[in-house]
Amino acid sequence: MPQNVASASEQLLKQLDEAIQQRERYMESRVARIDSAVEAAVHLASSERADAYIGIADDYSMLCADSAIAYLHRASDIARAINDSTLLFRSRMTLAAVLPKVFLVREAIMVFDSINVASIPSEYQRQYYVGAAKMYDGISDNYSDYPDIFEKYTLIGDKYRQKAMLYYPPESLDWLFHEASHFYVEGNYSAAIISAAELMDRTEPTERMFGRAAYLLARISALRGDKESELYYKAQYALSEVLRGDREGMALQSVGHMLYREGDINRAHAYLSVALEAAAFGAGHHHDTVADSMLIIDKAYKEQLNRNSLIFWCLIVVLTLLLLVMVYTLMRYRSYLRHMNEEHKHVMRLREDRVIYLTNFLRVCAVSMRRMTEFSRAVQRKLAAKQFEEVFRNVKSGQAIDTCRRDILGVFDATFIKIYPNFVDEFNHLLRPEEHYSVAADGRMSPELRIAALMRLGLDDTARMAEFLGYSPNTIYAYRAKIRAKAIDSSTFDRDFQSLCSKM
Repeated sequence: MPQNVASASEQLLKQLDEAIQQRERYMESRVARIDSAVEAAVHLASSERADAYIGIADDYSMLCADSAIAYLHRASDIARAINDSTLLFRSRMTLAAVLPKVFLVREAIMVFDSINVASIPSEYQRQYYVGAAKMYDGISDNYSDYPDIFEKYTLIGDKYRQKAMLYYPPESLDWLFHEASHFYVEGNYSAAIISAAELMDRTEPTERMFGRAAYLLARISALRGDKESELYYKAQYALSEVLRGDREGMALQSVGHMLYREGDINRAHAYLSVALEAAAFGAGHHHDTVADSMLIIDKAYKEQLNRNSLIFWCLIVVLTLLLLVMVYTLMRYRSYLRHMNEEHKHVMRLREDRVIYLTNFLRVCAVSMRRMTEFSRAVQRKLAAKQFEEVFRNVKSGQAIDTCRRDILGVFDATFIKIYPNFVDEFNHLLRPEEHYSVAADGRMSPELRIAALMRLGLDDTARMAEFLGYSPNTIYAYRAKIRAKAIDSSTFDRDFQSLCSKM
């Protein structure tokens, strides 16, 4: 027994939790071992096959009592067929010990009473007394809620146990177990503890004898009111049961009850669920008691789940509100970032436009100065050559001015399209499809499109527009009327064009 029982019990429960997670693997390993024995038994002679079936039934007794009973009936049938009284005794004796596991108490006693004690060979006397003790112990367990009946069958089982001890070497494992059980029935708990503790020290948790000793110590602790030690030994018993791949479920049921009383609803529910599953497979004989316990614990479990659910939904509501606040804040922040990004793009575009304006203004100035310089030099040469009439004709023709204006307008067209790349498409949306404008391959705009571009820039004064383009005011009026006539809706064209001009 460890010094800090509570801490050791918690550590054991954690090991039990992990073992339960691997429970299917342990049971599969045990079933595989039994299946291998069954397959091997098919090829044996009758007597050897009956002997194998008895061994298989013993292995099945803690896994599936119904299967154990079926194999014992097969062994009995073979024993009768070959007229082997020893095999028949062994199969019937083992059957009598297994039947109480499925509440067939009357049948177990009938099988036991049908055995002729006088015909039992001396080497099998021990099996007779051990089987009788096991049978009556199983019957007494069925009547644990009826003290008088429980005590009656416990005392009968103990009488057979004392006789069985005579056939074991002193201090052997089986002898220690029967000694501890006898001391327990007598009420000599101190002596029972010493024998059972020694038995646990000499065995491993994966051995059946370890679990039996732990179960006995748990019962003694319960009678003494030592709840911590009771839980510790019951956990040892349950761990041994799971590691062996047993399906009896009694150990987990006991631990589940204790944990429920201590308020550990989750573990209690988990352990009893496994115990109920084991009982359903016929390995245990406490299906009804486990089911009743499950109803009580399930109710408590559901109440706890409802409380947890209420807390959960309250947290969900709070988190939802926080999430909504965060989403709203994030949306505001994203909107702010988007606005700032647009403002940044606008500022950058204005900076680019300023550079374009300045660059193209210098280009216009350079073109104008170059044209004026070329014209001045041409006039000087002709005047020096006294070609006065040719100078007069060149000045009168205005060719130099037209060439300069053409260069300036080319620069204007390229600059405008660079700054407003979507203007032509947006402008065409206001016009009928067959009247759409397009920019020439060399980047120049038509006179009508150029007038619309100037209007887009806010130059709506006809006189100034005519002066810049080199047209008369009447020509400007005619072009503007022609543009309006191409509109999808001429009555709203001016308003629609103003909306277009208001875009950045």
